Amino acid sequence: MTQLDDAAFQPPATPRPGTGQFLRGFIGSAVLLVAIDAAEPLFFGEGYFASLTFHPFWIVILLAAVQHGLFVGLSVVGLATMMMDWPSRPVGMDITEHYVDIAIAPAQWLIAALLIGLYRQQQIRHEHALGRENDRLRDINRTLAAEIHRLDAFVARAELAAATRSLPAGTETQDPLAALDRLAGADAEGRAPAFVEAARACLPGSVAWLRLDETGTLTPAAMTDDGAALPGISTAADLPLPLPVVGQALPLARAEGAAPDAHPALCRVVAPGDDPQGVLLAQSPDHDAGLLVPGLNALARALEDSLRRTPDTLPAAPQTRGAVRLGA
Repeated sequence: MTQLDDAAFQPPATPRPGTGQFLRGFIGSAVLLVAIDAAEPLFFGEGYFASLTFHPFWIVILLAAVQHGLFVGLSVVGLATMMMDWPSRPVGMDITEHYVDIAIAPAQWLIAALLIGLYRQQQIRHEHALGRENDRLRDINRTLAAEIHRLDAFVARAELAAATRSLPAGTETQDPLAALDRLAGADAEGRAPAFVEAARACLPGSVAWLRLDETGTLTPAAMTDDGAALPGISTAADLPLPLPVVGQALPLARAEGAAPDAHPALCRVVAPGDDPQGVLLAQSPDHDAGLLVPGLNALARALEDSLRRTPDTLPAAPQTRGAVRLGA
């Protein structure tokens, strides 16, 4: 975040715009003064402006001070004073009185340029400060946008790496929702293949569906990995009714003789009606069985929907009570 800190605490080095603005204002005002001075002999005659109460140079001086500030206003006052048509001293008038009389107009110009120019100069400085602040904020905004894009790209790469790392090489990814929908609508003949497809789409480890046979024993109906060493469980006669684990994923105890680092497993009872018709077993490949709960519950609900649509012909579990023994 070094770039962000530099942009936030170091104002951008922008050149001061005072020189160019001063030259534009002064040259424009000088052109107006020359035009007014040249118009006097052409249209009114020599000495006409000196006889007026307010000299036309007032217009140029006020415009210069209002538009361009103090320095342009004072410069235009000096230029107007030099270009002014100074009247000759009348006969009998004291020379001091004469100079005081002709100095009144330049003094008024100077005072007006000072008052208006100082006020306008404060506004110009404020505008320049706002411009520099705007440039600084724009740089910060660009830096933040680049940082956000970089973080978004990093998150996307991390999510892609996490998603692909959990799948074996060459595994084809599937849509879990579409696979669950096909399982929920499958008939008795296509239920086992649809279960395997949905289990592989929803869960990363080995999954098995054990259903009841005629004797009430849980036997494998479908498995995602035929060679998986899934934990053994008891027969259906040992499951209490009503089942406390219907609709829940229950952790399985380790089988006797299992390795200490063996993968944990979950058990989910399949009960499309009041009686259980089997269980689902799922192993976690990363030693965190809790991550399997959402996928296992979704898989069980889809299988229960399929069993409700086209039930199996196998008998229900015996209505006996006993302790739950889910570990072999």
